[in-house]
Amino acid sequence: MKIADLPPDVIDDLNRSERGWLDIEPGFDSKHEFWQAWRRFLVQDSLDDEIELAEFLNFDGFDVLLPVPRNHHPYIRLIRLIPSSHQKTLTIFLHDSFYQDWFQDQQGARYGFLAVADRYEKFGCDFYLANYYHFSYLIDGDYEEASKIMAQRTNTKS
Repeated sequence: MKIADLPPDVIDDLNRSERGWLDIEPGFDSKHEFWQAWRRFLVQDSLDDEIELAEFLNFDGFDVLLPVPRNHHPYIRLIRLIPSSHQKTLTIFLHDSFYQDWFQDQQGARYGFLAVADRYEKFGCDFYLANYYHFSYLIDGDYEEASKIMAQRTNTKS
């Protein structure tokens, strides 16, 4: 699934409605969370904005729209995905090593993200739209999984 393939009604809906806002804390050193409009990730306002636009990611067969620029996608790895019982909501733990300075050794494996995405079923579309995206420390099994990813990236043992 690609944003370019979405009907204009979906883009309009995401830009106008209450769904158009998400709770976000996108950085490792951010001190506060804030609300961000989905428009910022869906509509290119200038030639320089294209790199900041989002695109769908597919995790275990679920198309998910996260408030993450496309240039992060090669660095994002799924740690854990938890669908709700009726598959209306996904809880997703991710590892995003785009900011490589944070990921020079195994300690970087603790830095992850938590996303909550609700199913969007309008205008003939069926995908998941994040309404919550926050930095999160990975612990226990999630940390172990991220450590394996880090070991592959840094060519060290986990």
